[in-house]
Amino acid sequence: MAFVATYSFLMISICLRSCSWADEMVQVTPLFGAVGNEIIIQCATDKTPQDGVYMYKEEEANKNKQKLFYYYKDDTFSPKSTMYKTRVHVDGKIPNLNVTFSNLNTTDTGLYWCEFNFEDKITVSTITWLWIEKSEGKKEDNTEEKKKDTNEIEDDKKCPEDPHVKIVLIVCAVMSLLCITGFVFVVLKVQGCWGHKKYRPSNQPSDSVYEEMKRSNVDCPSSVRTFINPDYQSTKLLR
Repeated sequence: MAFVATYSFLMISICLRSCSWADEMVQVTPLFGAVGNEIIIQCATDKTPQDGVYMYKEEEANKNKQKLFYYYKDDTFSPKSTMYKTRVHVDGKIPNLNVTFSNLNTTDTGLYWCEFNFEDKITVSTITWLWIEKSEGKKEDNTEEKKKDTNEIEDDKKCPEDPHVKIVLIVCAVMSLLCITGFVFVVLKVQGCWGHKKYRPSNQPSDSVYEEMKRSNVDCPSSVRTFINPDYQSTKLLR
C-alpha cells in the first residue's frame, strides 16, 4: 500500500511538473530499477539536426535541477556532475542516445530529461521518472515471484480435474460394456442355431410312410404269428 501511495503521489507530481513543458508536448515515462543494478534511459528526439544535448536530473526531495553531462555531436562526452562521472555511459549518435546508469542507489530516484540544442533552439526529450527500489524489497519480490512460478509449474504437472473428462470416461465405459454384452449374446445365439442344425435329422419320414405302416399292421394282424413257428401252424391245419 505504501508503494502504491508513493507511486500515485509521484505520478501526480510528474503531471504537475510536465505542465512547464506543455507547449513542447513532452511525454512522461515511468521507469523502475533496483539498487546495485544498471538501467538505460533513452535520450532522443525526432527533430534534426542537433548540435549537442544536455541531460538533467531533478530530485523529488530537494527539487534541485542538476546538470549531469553534455554530449556533443562529435561524440565528445563532458561530465558535469562528479557523482555520475564514473557511473554514466552514453551509446549511439545524436539525436538518438541510450544513457546507461550503473550501480544504482536510492538517491538516483528522480526526473530525468534531455535538452537538445541546435544553435539557439532548444528541444526537450521525453521525461523519464526513475524510481529505485531497495534491495531488500527487490529480494522479497523475487522470492515471491519464484514461489509463484514454482506453484504454477507444480499445478501444470498435476492432472486436470475436469468434470467433462469424467463424464466422457463414464460414457465410454458404458458403451464398451454394452458392446461386449451384445457381442456375447450374438455368439451364444449363433452357437445355439448351429447346435439345433447339428442334431436335427436330415431326412424325416413323410406322412405317407406312417400311414402305410399303420395300414399294414391293421390288414395283417396274424401274419406276425405265422412266421413265429411254421411247424406248429402246419400240424394245426391238418387236424
